Amino acid sequence: MGMNTDYLVVGGGASGLAFADSLLAEADVAVTLVDRRGIPGGHWQQVYPFVRLHTPSAFYGVNSLALGDDRIDQTGENAGFYERATGEDVREYFARVAERLTRTGRFHLLLRHEHLGGGPDGERVRDLATGEVHDIGVRRKVVDARYLEASIPATHIPPFEVAPSARVVPVNDLPEITRPRALYAVLGSGKTAVDACFWLLDNGVEPDRIRWIRPRDAWFHDRRHFQPLDQVAGIMEGLALDAEAGALASSIGDLADRLENTGRLVRVDPSWSTTMYRGTMLSSRELDAVRQIKDVLRLGRVRRIEADRILLDRGEAAVRPEVVHIDCAALGLNNAPGTPIFQPDRIVLQQVRHLSPCFNAALIAFVEAHRDEDADKNRLCPPNPYPSSIEDWPGMVTRTWRAESRWPREPDLSAWVAGSRLNLLRDLPEHAAEPAAQAAVERFVRHVPTAIERLGGLSALPAGLQTPGQH
Repeated sequence: MGMNTDYLVVGGGASGLAFADSLLAEADVAVTLVDRRGIPGGHWQQVYPFVRLHTPSAFYGVNSLALGDDRIDQTGENAGFYERATGEDVREYFARVAERLTRTGRFHLLLRHEHLGGGPDGERVRDLATGEVHDIGVRRKVVDARYLEASIPATHIPPFEVAPSARVVPVNDLPEITRPRALYAVLGSGKTAVDACFWLLDNGVEPDRIRWIRPRDAWFHDRRHFQPLDQVAGIMEGLALDAEAGALASSIGDLADRLENTGRLVRVDPSWSTTMYRGTMLSSRELDAVRQIKDVLRLGRVRRIEADRILLDRGEAAVRPEVVHIDCAALGLNNAPGTPIFQPDRIVLQQVRHLSPCFNAALIAFVEAHRDEDADKNRLCPPNPYPSSIEDWPGMVTRTWRAESRWPREPDLSAWVAGSRLNLLRDLPEHAAEPAAQAAVERFVRHVPTAIERLGGLSALPAGLQTPGQH
C-alpha cells in the first residue's frame, strides 16, 4: 500500500477528529487519519457503561456537527443544566463525524493501523491485522493527536499488587456485579471514583456499605459555571471569580480559600487537606450524594490488596473477604510537559485554552491553515499542560489568558473563535445586555491584568516557599 497525503493525523479520538474536521473546512488539503482501534472515537470505545461527558454536549466534538439537541435536563443529577452525552451517544456521534469527513473525498481513515514513525520512504504504519508495514508520503506535517492520550480504566495496568484471593474489578464491570447488599471499596480520588460511588448509591447500595479509598482529596468545579448558550452568563461569572481570586490571592492556600468561598471550586470533604486538581466538575446533587459516604480511608496510594487487608503507602487496613474493590485509579488526563505545538514537519496537539480539548484541536487546525510561520503559530497557540494539583492552577489560567489576549488582534482568528460551536463563550454576545453577564464581564476585565501578574508570581514559587494554608 503506497499512498500520499498532506497531513497524517495519528490518533482517531476527539482531538484528532476535531483537528481533521477544522483543517478540511479551512484548507484544500488531503488528510489521512491512522488509529490502532477498529472504530473512530479513541478512548470512548472503551469507557465504562455509565459514563457521561462531564461537560455539556453543546461544546464537545467537532466544529461542523452538533452533538445532541442543546436540551436542558429536567431530572436527575444534571437537572437544570444542558445535556451531557452518554458514552453510546459519543460513539455514534464520532462514527457520523468520520462518515461525513470521508464523504469530502479528501479524508482517508486507516483503522487498525499503528504508526511506527518516520522512515527513509515516508511515515511507516503497520496493518495490525496482517502485520504488513507500509509507507505513507506526507507532503506537509504529521499531527500527533496522542501526546496527551488519556489513561482509562479499561486499559490501564493497576499500580498495585492483587492477591489471588482478593476481589478487584475494573469500574467497567461495576453494572454487572452491583448488588444492594454487597460491600464495596472504591479506589481513587477523581471523577471516575465519584461516578462509581454515585452509581452504587443510585442503584440501591447504602452509603455505609461503601468504603472510599482516596490517596488524596480533589478539588472540582461547580458544574453551574460551565453552562453554555442561554446560561452562558454563568461561565462568565466563573471566569470573573477566577480573575478576582487571582488578583487578590497572597498564596496558593489563600487562592484555594477564595475560590472555594465563592463556590468556584468545591470538594467532597471541606474539613480535609485538598491538593488534587484535574479540572473536572460536579453538580451539587452529585456532591451531596457522595458526601453520604463516611468510611473514607486516607493512607496514600494502594500498594497491595489481599483477602483480609489492604496495604497502602502509610499503613494498612483490615478488609472483609467479601468486599469488592472497584479500580478507579487510572491516571485519566495525561499531564505531559508542554512542548511547542508547531514544529518542523510535525504538530503536537495540546491544550491552549485550559480544559477545552476539542476547541483547542480545532483552533490549532485553523491556525495551521491560515498562518505560514511556525513562530507565529506558536505565538497564537502556546502549550498549556493539564493540571495535576491546585499548585498548577495559577500557571494554567494565566497561560490561557495570555494566549486569549492575542486573538482579538487577529481579525480572522477572532471571527473564527466567535463562531465556533466548540467555544464555550460563543453565545455571550447575545446575552451581553443581561445584568449578570455585564457584571461578570466588568469584574473579569477589571481584575485580570492584576491576576496575571500576581498568579505568575505564585506559579513561579517553589512549592516549599508558598504559604499552604489548610490545603
